[in-house]
Order: sequence, then C-alpha cells, then structure tokens
Amino acid sequence: MEVVPMMKKAEIEKLFDGKVAVYDQDHVVIDWIDSRRTLEVTIDNDILNLLINHQDYIRNILKHLKRQTNRTMTKEIININRRNYKIFI
Repeated sequence: MEVVPMMKKAEIEKLFDGKVAVYDQDHVVIDWIDSRRTLEVTIDNDILNLLINHQDYIRNILKHLKRQTNRTMTKEIININRRNYKIFI
C-alpha cells in the first residue's frame, strides 16, 4: 500500500464534512453532529490513506452512515479498521 503523508486536520474535515476531534499517528476521530444525535467515527490511519486514494469510498461511507439513523440513540461510536472497513464501502 502506498504511504500517504499525514494530512492536515482541515483537509480531513473538508473531505468527511465533519469535525476532527482527535488526530494522531494511529487513528483519526471524526464527529458529526446532527439535530438528533452525535456520531463519532474512529478511522485507522492505514484505512484513512486508502479512503483518501479512493474518494468515492468516502462518499459511500458518508451516505451510508447518515442514512442509518436511530432516533432513540443520542450518541453512536463507530470504529473503522482493517478488519471491518469493507462493510462501510
């Protein structure tokens, strides 16, 4: 896999249309605040590099996560890593 240098927080926020809460060498945590809930997504950096190279994957993930709303839940935390990232694409 091609190694992509670490992106700036602002670039990630623009790509994912969310607020970057944590960004370090292992993972990035992105918060989306909706009128009904808060969604927190943790993405490992190797998967983040894959998503940056294939930005259509980002659109699919965003569309899927925003569509799957649960009205009773106020906060949801999702981890996207090497083992489960294909589910979201």
